Amino acid sequence: MSEEKLGNLNDKMEAILGLSKAPSQNIVFFHLLGTGKTLTVGEISSEVGLTSKATERTVAKLLEKDLIQRAPFRARSYSCDSKEILLGLLVTVQNLTDRLDKRGL
Repeated sequence: MSEEKLGNLNDKMEAILGLSKAPSQNIVFFHLLGTGKTLTVGEISSEVGLTSKATERTVAKLLEKDLIQRAPFRARSYSCDSKEILLGLLVTVQNLTDRLDKRGL
Protein backbone atom coordinates (compact mmCIF):
# COMPACT_ATOMS: atom_id res chain seq x y z
CA MET A 1 0.00 0.00 0.00
CA SER A 2 1.35 3.43 -0.91
CA GLU A 3 2.40 5.97 1.69
CA GLU A 4 -0.28 8.34 0.37
CA LYS A 5 -3.02 5.73 0.83
CA LEU A 6 -1.76 4.95 4.35
CA GLY A 7 -1.75 8.65 5.17
CA ASN A 8 -5.32 9.03 3.92
CA LEU A 9 -6.47 6.05 5.98
CA ASN A 10 -4.77 7.42 9.09
CA ASP A 11 -6.43 10.79 8.53
CA LYS A 12 -9.83 9.10 8.27
CA MET A 13 -9.27 7.17 11.47
CA GLU A 14 -8.33 10.39 13.27
CA ALA A 15 -11.49 12.01 11.91
CA ILE A 16 -13.59 9.09 13.14
CA LEU A 17 -12.08 9.38 16.62
CA GLY A 18 -12.96 13.08 16.59
CA LEU A 19 -16.62 12.33 15.91
CA SER A 20 -17.25 11.82 19.62
CA LYS A 21 -17.02 15.62 19.94
CA ALA A 22 -19.70 16.11 17.25
CA PRO A 23 -22.77 14.08 18.25
CA SER A 24 -24.81 14.60 15.07
CA GLN A 25 -21.85 13.62 12.89
CA ASN A 26 -21.28 10.58 15.06
CA ILE A 27 -24.93 9.53 14.73
CA VAL A 28 -25.13 10.00 10.95
CA PHE A 29 -21.75 8.41 10.23
CA PHE A 30 -22.44 5.28 12.26
CA HIS A 31 -25.97 5.05 10.89
CA LEU A 32 -24.71 5.05 7.30
CA LEU A 33 -21.90 2.66 8.19
CA GLY A 34 -24.20 0.32 10.10
CA THR A 35 -27.01 0.17 7.57
CA GLY A 36 -24.77 -0.12 4.53
CA LYS A 37 -27.46 1.71 2.59
CA THR A 38 -27.35 4.68 0.27
CA LEU A 39 -29.68 7.28 1.76
CA THR A 40 -30.91 10.78 0.95
CA VAL A 41 -30.72 13.59 3.49
CA GLY A 42 -34.46 13.21 4.06
CA GLU A 43 -34.14 9.49 4.72
CA ILE A 44 -31.20 9.99 7.06
CA SER A 45 -33.06 12.74 8.85
CA SER A 46 -36.16 10.66 9.49
CA GLU A 47 -34.20 7.54 10.49
CA VAL A 48 -31.93 9.24 13.02
CA GLY A 49 -34.31 11.90 14.29
CA LEU A 50 -32.47 15.04 13.21
CA THR A 51 -34.00 17.98 11.41
CA SER A 52 -33.38 18.22 7.67
CA LYS A 53 -31.22 21.32 8.14
CA ALA A 54 -29.12 19.68 10.85
CA THR A 55 -28.73 16.59 8.66
CA GLU A 56 -27.65 18.71 5.67
CA ARG A 57 -24.97 20.43 7.77
CA THR A 58 -23.85 17.11 9.21
CA VAL A 59 -23.61 15.45 5.81
CA ALA A 60 -21.58 18.42 4.51
CA LYS A 61 -19.11 18.07 7.41
CA LEU A 62 -18.78 14.31 6.88
CA LEU A 63 -18.15 14.88 3.17
CA GLU A 64 -15.43 17.43 4.03
CA LYS A 65 -13.78 14.84 6.26
CA ASP A 66 -14.10 12.26 3.45
CA LEU A 67 -15.91 9.86 5.78
CA ILE A 68 -18.94 9.48 3.49
CA GLN A 69 -19.39 9.71 -0.26
CA ARG A 70 -22.02 10.93 -2.68
CA ALA A 71 -23.72 8.04 -4.41
CA PRO A 72 -23.04 8.18 -8.15
CA PHE A 73 -26.25 6.42 -9.13
CA ARG A 74 -28.81 8.16 -6.92
CA ALA A 75 -29.11 11.94 -6.82
CA ARG A 76 -28.48 13.63 -3.47
CA SER A 77 -27.76 10.34 -1.75
CA TYR A 78 -24.88 9.35 0.47
CA SER A 79 -23.18 6.20 1.68
CA CYS A 80 -20.21 5.08 3.74
CA ASP A 81 -17.53 2.77 2.34
CA SER A 82 -17.38 0.09 5.02
CA LYS A 83 -14.48 -1.70 3.31
CA GLU A 84 -12.32 1.40 3.48
CA ILE A 85 -13.22 1.97 7.13
CA LEU A 86 -12.36 -1.65 7.94
CA LEU A 87 -9.05 -1.31 6.11
CA GLY A 88 -8.31 1.85 8.09
CA LEU A 89 -9.08 0.10 11.36
CA LEU A 90 -6.81 -2.81 10.46
CA VAL A 91 -3.97 -0.43 9.62
CA THR A 92 -4.53 1.37 12.93
CA VAL A 93 -4.43 -1.89 14.87
CA GLN A 94 -1.26 -2.92 13.05
CA ASN A 95 0.35 0.43 13.88
CA LEU A 96 -0.61 0.05 17.55
CA THR A 97 0.76 -3.48 17.64
CA ASP A 98 4.04 -2.32 16.09
CA ARG A 99 4.38 0.48 18.65
CA LEU A 100 3.66 -1.89 21.54
CA ASP A 101 6.19 -4.40 20.19
CA LYS A 102 8.85 -1.67 20.03
CA ARG A 103 8.20 -0.91 23.70
CA GLY A 104 8.43 -4.58 24.61
CA LEU A 105 4.78 -4.82 25.66
